[in-house]
Amino acid sequence: MLQNTWYLADADWFADLSGAPRLATDDEAVIGQLTQLFNDESYFDPAMTVAATRVMLLALEHLGDTMTYGVQTHDLTELARLLCGLNLVQAHLTQTVQRIAERVNARTFVGLDEAPSATVRALTESLSTAGANGEVFAGHLKEAHMGLRNVTK
Repeated sequence: MLQNTWYLADADWFADLSGAPRLATDDEAVIGQLTQLFNDESYFDPAMTVAATRVMLLALEHLGDTMTYGVQTHDLTELARLLCGLNLVQAHLTQTVQRIAERVNARTFVGLDEAPSATVRALTESLSTAGANGEVFAGHLKEAHMGLRNVTK
């Protein structure tokens, strides 16, 4: 669950969806299926982790291509929505990495109880640094979103 913190945009991205463009009916149904698959009551196992990572990567590759080749299809309203969504994505990634760092430090992952202390310490430090940098990244996305919102109002 996402914790509210300083680097989160103050906009409700999901509330803004009512005015967002919609996919064709069949494609929108896929979003519904993904929502059902990854809901709060879904099971936790490595296969779901792989599936979630795969969906995120496919979506991010699409965004990268869109911002490279299809940028002219987006106006400032869509850019503001994108920046707000990216802030939300980065906040989730940041907090996930921070939780992973905590779990590594506590040797919660299977097999870490046998890992050398120096390895666990280095891994925890790397993940903690990534989490701290993720906060800064999300903060910059928040600032960009707020600045653009002032232009589009």
